[in-house]
Amino acid sequence: MKKYLIFFIFCLFSLTVFANSTIKRVRLNNNPPQLVFDISSTVKPKYNSSYDEYNRLIFLEIEKVKMGTKLNSSSLSGKNIEKIDMIDYGSNVGFFIKLKKGSGHRVYSLSNPHRIVIDLKATNSSKKEFTVAIDAGHGGKDPGAIGFNKYKEKDIALAVAKKLQTKLSKDFNVIMTRSNDTFISLSERSRIANRGKADIFVSLHLNASKNSSAQGMEIFYFSKKSSPYAEKIASYENSFGEKYGEKTTSIAQIMGELAYNKNMEKSITIARPLNSSLSKRLGMRDRGIYGANFAVLRGFNGPGILVELGFITNKSDVTKLSRDANQNVMADELANKIRSFFY
Repeated sequence: MKKYLIFFIFCLFSLTVFANSTIKRVRLNNNPPQLVFDISSTVKPKYNSSYDEYNRLIFLEIEKVKMGTKLNSSSLSGKNIEKIDMIDYGSNVGFFIKLKKGSGHRVYSLSNPHRIVIDLKATNSSKKEFTVAIDAGHGGKDPGAIGFNKYKEKDIALAVAKKLQTKLSKDFNVIMTRSNDTFISLSERSRIANRGKADIFVSLHLNASKNSSAQGMEIFYFSKKSSPYAEKIASYENSFGEKYGEKTTSIAQIMGELAYNKNMEKSITIARPLNSSLSKRLGMRDRGIYGANFAVLRGFNGPGILVELGFITNKSDVTKLSRDANQNVMADELANKIRSFFY
């Protein structure tokens, strides 16, 4: 009986302690820049925090407390904080803190009195936030498609890739899967991007057809389901890997289903406006965007697109694609849409 009584008293004490744990005030300090949660409690408050780097969003959940004050979001916005929102879960209270671009943070707790502190500091402005992997299709012993006037896919793809690298390097870390006329296997291309922790993978190619009147641009993203047409294009591009000794079916999808769906959504987000703007600026046909099982995209752990810049077998397309000025236009438009995607 005595044992049960002690247990009951302990439970009652615990409930009393946590019921009396209250967030008294949320305040913003300027020097040093800090967001402070003042907590009235007899025990050290427990909390969990996570950070979504892509959206610059801190999630802070403080356990077993109640909100004892009204959150004044406007007074908490400042040099480092764009917005702050609160969710009361009943026993826990959660905060979503949107940081401004260039702001870093550190979360920790202090005692006497109890408080949870988020240090807000400017990140090194010279540090580039995102990494773009640029993949110039084919290369070396693999010429890709050979078209009108004997133009080779590998040469035009590399020329555009280098121009894109130049235009992005001011704002992004740029990884090139190849920077010269070198053969790189499909699996190694995605491995290079994964090792470099790329945030997006952009593969540049040119289409080909037995019908010389086929023309225009199209963009593909990785999807396990595809239309017969998209699957045909994917099989064609994958066949180059098979031709040079790589079994492309062995390139595994390394992301889980949740990440797969999220990355597909992000890939579509950049592909749709890009294809439209590219075709308009160069006066080329917009053939649309498609999902297909491209081996080079399947092996990358993030959003990725494969851009078919035009048909190398079409006289009009290849005349435009082979001109330096038009390659600069393509690189410009690709760079602009990549910037818009991240910023």
